[in-house]
Amino acid sequence: MSWTKLDTNINAQSLMALDTISCKKYGVNLSQNFPFNKVNFTCQALAMLSQLNDFDQQMVEKEIKYICAHPNAKNSLKHSRNPLKRLWRTQYPFRSYHYLIRYSLSSNKIDIEDVLFDRQLSGPKNNFSAERTMLYEVDRLTYATYDKAMDKDGLKALEGAWERNPSPTSQVNTSHAAVNGMLNELDKAAWLMGTHLDAAYQSDGIKAYTLFHNPTDNLCLDLAECAFDKRQGKKSHNAQHLAAILAQNSQQGKKVKWLVHSQGAIIFCAALEHYRIYYGKPLTTQEVAIHGSGANLTHLKKIANGMKMKIHSVRNNPFDLVPNIAGANDLSSSSLVRSMKFGKYLVADPGISPHTLPFLGLNSYADQLQLLGNIPAATKVRKFINTLPKGDSRI
Repeated sequence: MSWTKLDTNINAQSLMALDTISCKKYGVNLSQNFPFNKVNFTCQALAMLSQLNDFDQQMVEKEIKYICAHPNAKNSLKHSRNPLKRLWRTQYPFRSYHYLIRYSLSSNKIDIEDVLFDRQLSGPKNNFSAERTMLYEVDRLTYATYDKAMDKDGLKALEGAWERNPSPTSQVNTSHAAVNGMLNELDKAAWLMGTHLDAAYQSDGIKAYTLFHNPTDNLCLDLAECAFDKRQGKKSHNAQHLAAILAQNSQQGKKVKWLVHSQGAIIFCAALEHYRIYYGKPLTTQEVAIHGSGANLTHLKKIANGMKMKIHSVRNNPFDLVPNIAGANDLSSSSLVRSMKFGKYLVADPGISPHTLPFLGLNSYADQLQLLGNIPAATKVRKFINTLPKGDSRI
């Protein structure tokens, strides 16, 4: 047996100075040009900082540097945003990050007293574009699950199955996680990604999951972000953030089952590309299910396989414009015709859309359309089923 006598004079509010060597000892990655000579940390602030992934730590470091440059400002919070930054997606669009830094001045130094979530900035907003890219832990409220065609009451029950105002978290502490697609405000993303996770991992009995929330900026800017992450070169701040989370999970040996939907697949693919360059270690403890993929599956699978990440499953509706055309996964003439005919349903009622809810098979989709009264669309789906060979996995 061994033991260590603790210094009883040290507590959560005790201050300490750091340097390039000691900060690594505490699991904090601060850059070499950080103003170590100007800043002290309390044990409490240091403990919180050490829990953050690389991306979060870099953003908090920028905030502390701002404080050092403007130490006498009443506060360093800036809630306004530069609209031009939203066009160049590597740039974080807001002038302040979603962690609140409490500090004071003493002996010509900045004392960082605490680092915590800014409750003014986390959570759902009436102005959806003011929501932040961040992690939320979403708890299950009921056992409503989308496992067959449902009427309007059944679909409404899905929206109440998951917590609608989830709690922000600094890291993934659940066995399941998800990245939502475009035009998903936090309220919608919380229940919809829970519904997709249920379909992807049907036997897991999921009681909570971690949402990597990809906020919506509006249709045009969401599309611009998709195009930005598909290009070669530096990826969006969303993808860089997600790559740091994947790295943190790997470093901590966490087993995480991911679900990515629509634009979420594009962000995930871009995150893997960023991860491969800046981290590079195999991601053997994590796997991913892909629904309504906005990314090209051949490319995504190649990168995932290169990182030793398992592809759990893929669900793409043959009538869905997003995986077929946007993801360039099926550009045949028949696919183009189907996709264009059903394109008008893409952002319609979730039960009618070929994209919003999990794809359970063509028979289920035809039943779903008929149950909601769209007989012409259901008839088209059944005609297509009749052209497929028996045993086709899409039926």
